Order: sequence, then structure tokens, then C-alpha cells
Amino acid sequence: MTMSSITFLYFFLPLFVGVYAITPKKHRAKTLILGECAFVGWGSLLALIPLFVSSLGTYLLGMMIDNRRNDKPRQKKFLAMMICTELAFIIVSALGAGGIISGGVAKAFPPLGVFVYALGSLSYCFDIYKGELRCDNRFSLVAAFVGFFPCLTAGPLMRYGAVSGQFEAPKMTPDKMSRGISLYLKGLAEKCVISATVSGMWRQLIKLDMGGVSAVTAWLGLVAAGMYVYFEFASISHMARGIALMLGIELPVNFDHPYKARTVTELVKRFNVSVSAWFIDYIFKPIYGKGESRAFTALAAVSTGILLSLWYGPGLSRLVFGVYAGALCIIEMTLLDRPIKRLPRIISVVLTMTLMHIGVVFFISNDTGYALSYFLAIFGRNGMLIDNLTLYFFENYALILGVCIFITTGIAELIYNKLGSSKVNFLPFIRPVWQLGLLVLCTAFLSGQALSFPGIVN
Repeated sequence: MTMSSITFLYFFLPLFVGVYAITPKKHRAKTLILGECAFVGWGSLLALIPLFVSSLGTYLLGMMIDNRRNDKPRQKKFLAMMICTELAFIIVSALGAGGIISGGVAKAFPPLGVFVYALGSLSYCFDIYKGELRCDNRFSLVAAFVGFFPCLTAGPLMRYGAVSGQFEAPKMTPDKMSRGISLYLKGLAEKCVISATVSGMWRQLIKLDMGGVSAVTAWLGLVAAGMYVYFEFASISHMARGIALMLGIELPVNFDHPYKARTVTELVKRFNVSVSAWFIDYIFKPIYGKGESRAFTALAAVSTGILLSLWYGPGLSRLVFGVYAGALCIIEMTLLDRPIKRLPRIISVVLTMTLMHIGVVFFISNDTGYALSYFLAIFGRNGMLIDNLTLYFFENYALILGVCIFITTGIAELIYNKLGSSKVNFLPFIRPVWQLGLLVLCTAFLSGQALSFPGIVN
């Protein structure tokens, strides 16, 4: 079961929210745990085992680390136990995603879930170790935090110190419910309407022999791939935040218009805000802090880029993308910081988008050889500027690509904000009609097509 399925939309979500609403506030964390078990166990009951082990380990080791504040060697031992446990979960999950292991073990460690709660558990213990957080003696709150099901698909990654109060006494209000429904339906439409449509263009392209594809067609495919990645992860973030709002919990913004970024470094931070912040705080800064030289900057950037790319899935092509993105960040931070700031905004944004789209084929592809041949095609290796396929894609996908550009550049949001701030605000009257329209549209798409895409979040 996913957040973008008929089962979730019409059965699980309304039933769970209804039960949650009538539960007394002090017991809602326990209700969340039941919801987590149902959501995770729907695909495989075996997946509940590592989730329970991670939750219990986070709770117990967090207390042990906190209780040894004056004994750093013991603290480090408990922290090392926690790191080894969660890394083992991540490695087994990655091996299962890569098809290296199968059967019951792979079902027990689904990548969409393990990566999120493993990093959430680690952040909880890291923050206690650094003295930024005190352990919580209430297991129900820690377990609800670790396995919070709206975030299990791909985040956002929460910090316990920032959300613990909301888990303790979540406040459901009509305003939060309304905003939550709107945000969830927005994400659902991004997932099953926009993302699914532009991925159809990419699916058609990857079936072709890249030796016969023109440069313009290859570039159009890159735009489609970039928009697919954008709306795939934007949708997950919006659905997660929307469901959390329905439950009375405010999650941080996790997708902050990355395609408006002026630099690659800024784009990485905006693309998946909470995940990028996690890797910067717990990977980049500790390495960079060892010595603020260019060598340590390069080491920190490359290490962070590689690990961050592997968060989105294992594979050599993802590794290549991580090295590519890390190298661009190094060049920006060490050589081009001031020159980029002097460029007009439109030029720096277009340049950043071009550089990232060149590398996106490695991110979205599981075949490094194919990604390399595609990379050569966009630079005209085949000796053709346009072909019949170029015209076909323009005729069939120009409208949806135009909608994508309209949204990703922030124009749609600007118009929405202008309408909301006008003297005569029609939004309260339009919103219910808009929500109903999105619900009908999403239901039609969900009923008529599969939404899986190999190599990226399903």
C-alpha cells in the first residue's frame, strides 16, 4: 500500500483519521503506532520486525547514551551499537533493492521505509550524544516518531526535538484538516497525473536505440526526466505533510522549489530539504570540521554527494550522479562562488538547471552504459539536430511540459498568492470545488494506470 493508491485514499486514510480523531489526545501516539503497523505490515508482516527492533533500540540506547553523559567512552560504545544496527538495516535493504538478496529477508527490509526510520533513529541518538536533546522515557512517543507512516515513503526526515511536543499532544483543527486535505490532493495530483504523464514520455524514449536519436529529442527527454524526478519527490513531500496536518502535526517544508535555485549547492539543499540537512549536519559538517582546507571541503562534498545519491537507491549510475553533483558543488564553493553571484538571476538559474539536467539521466537510469550513450546523444554524437520523434514529442507532450514549467518556476504559486491577498478573496469558495475536481481527476488516473517506475520511488 502506498499513499497514492485507491486502497489508501478511500479506505485506510479516512478510517484511520476517523479513529485517530475520536482517540483522546494522550493516547494518539499509540494510535499512530497501530497505523504504522497497518501501513508497513500491509506489504509484508515481516517488515514489522526491523521497525520494532529499530524503535526499541532507539528508545533503549537513547536512554543509555543520555544516562552516560559524564562517561564519554561508554557513550561512544552505545552510539556505535546504534550506528551499526541501523547501518546493517540500510545495507540489507539496499541489497534487497538491488536484487542481490530476495525472499523473506528482502520483504522484511523494504527500502521505502527502512532508510527513513533508520536515519530518524540515528538523528535521535546523535542529538542526545551531542547534548542537544534529552531522551524521552515514553516508548510510545519514540516509537510513533521513528515509524511515523506519512514520512516512511521518502521523508521528510524529522528531528525529535522539533516535533516531540506535537506527538505528545497533537491538535486537530478545522484549519489544519482543510490545509492537510488540500496539500494531500495536490501531492496526489502531482504523483498520478503530472509525474505519471511525463514519465510516459521518458518510457517511450528509453525503448529506442540511442544511436538514432537526435540532439533535440534527447534534450526533450532530459526535460521530461527532470520534471518526472521533480514531481515524483514533490508529490511525496506534499502528501506526507498533508496527511500529517490532518493528524494535527506540522511537518517542515521538504521541497522548496529547487528548480528556482541559482547554484547546484542551493538546488541540492532545496530538493529534499530535510534529507539534505541530515547529510549536511551529520556527514558534511563533521568531515569539514576536521580541517577547513580545500582538501577537506572536497572530501566532505564528495562524501556527502555520494551518500546522498545512494539514499535515493543503490546502483553505479546513482553513484556516478553523486560524484557529478559533488564535483559541481566543490567547483562552486572553491572557485565560482563570487562569479555566480554576479550573474543575472535568470542566467544563473538556467545554467544550474542545464548542469543538473545533464546529470539527471544517471540519476534516473539503472543502466550506466545506457546513461553514457544518452549523455553523448544530447551533445550531437549522432549528427542529427531534430528528427520525426522531436515533432511527435512536441505534439503530444508540449502541453504537459508547459504545465510543468509553469509550476516549477513558481509562476503558479505567485498567481495563487496574489489571488489570496486580493481585496476580494475567492479562494475559500474556489478551494472546495478545486479539491473535488482534483479528487475526481486523481481517482480516474489511479483507476486507469499503474504508477510504478523502476529505479525511483514508487
